[in-house]
Order: sequence, then C-alpha cells, then structure tokens
Amino acid sequence: MSSPQQPPAYSEPEYAKSDRNKVEYPWYLQSIEKHLLPETQQLLETYSNVPRDQQSQHVHKIRDQAWAIRSYPCTGLGVWLVPFISRSPAYPIILQRLRSGATFMDIGCFLVGDMRRLVFDGAPSANLDRFDAHFILADIMSPEENPELQALKGSVDIISISAVMHQWDWKDQLEAAKKLVAFAKPGALVMGYQIGNVEAKEVVNSTLQVCQWRHDPVSFAKMWDQVGAGTDSKWEAQAWLRSWDDMGWDPADQAWLEPGDTVIDFVVSRTH
Repeated sequence: MSSPQQPPAYSEPEYAKSDRNKVEYPWYLQSIEKHLLPETQQLLETYSNVPRDQQSQHVHKIRDQAWAIRSYPCTGLGVWLVPFISRSPAYPIILQRLRSGATFMDIGCFLVGDMRRLVFDGAPSANLDRFDAHFILADIMSPEENPELQALKGSVDIISISAVMHQWDWKDQLEAAKKLVAFAKPGALVMGYQIGNVEAKEVVNSTLQVCQWRHDPVSFAKMWDQVGAGTDSKWEAQAWLRSWDDMGWDPADQAWLEPGDTVIDFVVSRTH
C-alpha cells in the first residue's frame, strides 16, 4: 500500500502547521476583542444570533479551535473578524450582480465571514455556491484532482480570493492566478486582498522564514497581463494600497512583517 501523498509546501506552510500551544508567535494575540467592531457585533447579533454579552467568549472559542487546526497569522490576530469584502470598491457591483443571479466562489473562505456579510447585506445565498452552503475541500493549485471543483469550470461570475496568494513567490502566485481563469466566465470579476508592499519585491520574511512576493499595483497588473497571455484570456487589473488603519487593523500587530508591507486591494475584470 502506498503512503498518503503529502500536500505540497505551498499548500501547507511549515509555520501554519497545527499546534494549539504556539501562542508565543507574534501573530497570536491573547485577546482579539478589539476586532469586534460595531459592524461585526451587528452581524453576530442579527445574523448569527450571538448576544452582545456573549460575543467575546464566542469569538475567542472559535479562534482557538481554528488556531489548533492551522496557526495562520489572520487566525491568531483575529483580523478575520473584520469583513474584507465590504471594504472593496467593487462591493456594490458584487451585491448587485449576486441579486441578479450571478454565482460567487470564495477561495480560501476561512471562517466564511465574507459570505455571511454578503447574505446579511441582501445577497441570495443560493448563488454563493451555495450558502445553502456547499463547501469543497480542494487545493486551488491542483484543481484537476477534485471532480467537484472541476465541475465549476467556466461557471463563476465572481471569484473572491483574500489572504491566500501572498503566501507564495511570484511564480506560484502567477500559477495560482492562472488556475482561477478556468472557473471564470467572460465578464467575471476576481477580487480580494493580500499583503503587498509599497515597493514590488521578493522578501524573505524574517519571522516566517519563507520567500514571498510582495506586489504593488504595477506589478500586480503586470502579473495579470502574464495570466492572460498564458491562458488565451484578457484581464483588466486595478489595485490599490491600503494602510492597516484603512483595514481596521492595529499597525502594532503587524510589526513582525517586513518594512513597507501593507495591504493590496484588487479587482480584476475578465474582458475576453
């Protein structure tokens, strides 16, 4: 009998391996209550039926359960409590298209906060692949290995991918972006957020000890030009640098990142 195939390093980085005791990491906060913003409290109370006086206990319990599975920085810092998608300049368009029947795929959906935000704001959940919800456990870098994922090829109007591709170098980010093309209809949007930098460059994060590419808006657009050239498609990429304050994150919590690191907010439209 052959041994189980190990996931590739890009899909399971060493720093995120499960270990509930790794609380000495600079990306783990004992308290994440500061991320219970009014909009998050409203969502928890109205959508998830968690009373306000129980929300802190609830989110810490969920965070610790998730941390024991994968110790990602966004988990330990609690930034998943701050909705990403509703800060996007494309959010009104996304809501409008979903209300008109468009389909939505969230890659690396984590604890599904963005999809809950969409439903809370009026998107029909049946079109969110599905919030009736249908979750597919798969590796976006190897979609051909999952028949369920393969069945979605060419059928998606809006693809959200946040806090995923920044884990990789240029080559793997380019490869991941090419994989997205197979799912995108003509006219589709790809949107999301990831860690970028005021200067496009490769960095070796001194804390994570991994090589990662940090985009600025120019390099991000260049990557999507290469995506189009490599997949016989055309894309128009827009990207903006956002400060930690813009995202509702505490700058002090990001001190372990590299100088110049910030957030890049992107919307990419398929034009052919």
